[in-house]
Amino acid sequence: MKSRIDQVIKRVQAEYLDTLLPSRDPLLAGMEAFAAAHGHPIADPEVGQLMRVLVRAKQPKHLIEVGTNIGYSVIVLGRECPADAVIETIELDRVILANAQRFVGEAHLTCEVKFHQGAALEVLPTLAGPFDFVFIDCVKTEYEQYLDQLLPKLAPGAMIVCDNLLWGGKVAEDVHDPSTDALRAFNERIASDPRLTTIVLAAGDGVGISIVN
Repeated sequence: MKSRIDQVIKRVQAEYLDTLLPSRDPLLAGMEAFAAAHGHPIADPEVGQLMRVLVRAKQPKHLIEVGTNIGYSVIVLGRECPADAVIETIELDRVILANAQRFVGEAHLTCEVKFHQGAALEVLPTLAGPFDFVFIDCVKTEYEQYLDQLLPKLAPGAMIVCDNLLWGGKVAEDVHDPSTDALRAFNERIASDPRLTTIVLAAGDGVGISIVN
């Protein structure tokens, strides 16, 4: 167990870590303001920076994002991808998807982005894969189902990144509601599934990083 475990990631530490993040360019800063004003849950900037590091290191060619929202993560991922990469992304809401397409268009990414409108559990079976990078940030009660649908489409070495796994700290507390219980079960699943090598980090609202064995 960590020394002084109760002193890891309190407000003062979190605020200090935020000072180490690079400033966002006008597009991403504008998207963060838009998301805050309209109640869109996008990836925390700390999570965005983590994904930049992961994508730049792995250089994936076929990425799938479950949960587009306004396209913030698509831009973060796409800016680090090689030009011959393809990002596929799924969003249920047509209006939100239209905003995502507008923002992604403004980013002028060199890689290809394929937008899919619909419920993720209905869209995922229609996608061929194989995928070598996955980002999951969608309906929390469906995370395990997303994983089950995606695993057959992932080659060894594929990376799976899942957001919101700490769920505001509730997964570690005596809190029971559908999303919290589902995320708690999902964390235990990815930590013990023999097909995966996983770590869950206290970045943003909790990020799981798994490699397919």
